[in-house]
Amino acid sequence: MEKVKEFRGIKGNLTAFREEVADVETIGYAGVPGVCTPFAELFAYAARDKKGIFIPNTDFEKARELVLTEYGVELGDVNPYKVDALVLLGGLSMPKIGAKIEDVKKLIDESLKDGGKVIGVCFMDMFRKAGWYEKIDFDCVINADIEGFVVK
Repeated sequence: MEKVKEFRGIKGNLTAFREEVADVETIGYAGVPGVCTPFAELFAYAARDKKGIFIPNTDFEKARELVLTEYGVELGDVNPYKVDALVLLGGLSMPKIGAKIEDVKKLIDESLKDGGKVIGVCFMDMFRKAGWYEKIDFDCVINADIEGFVVK
């Protein structure tokens, strides 16, 4: 994989994501519950004109709708359906809390429509560090780095 675009900040991250999903109608976000759920809701808000589901870990049958409310995007009822784009969130590749690569590949097969996109969204280059570039046929990976400090 080669770098084709750079961005800064959350707005740039969300803009890059919106551009990648511009041509799809439905999006599935797969990630570790708790850790990835708020990121799925954030990216779903950025693509709020799309229909979406959150898939906990790789358990497609427990996928819940992502519903736009007056408070933002929230989890709705269980409603698994095939999607045009499957977003794999970085928590899936994290040691000790992530998923087995075989389970991720099975999820891709069972949740993605024919011709659909596999998009990775992560921070701190998690997919590369976990060796997933060689294991998953990503159409795109959107990676952001986090830098921070505390002021008192």
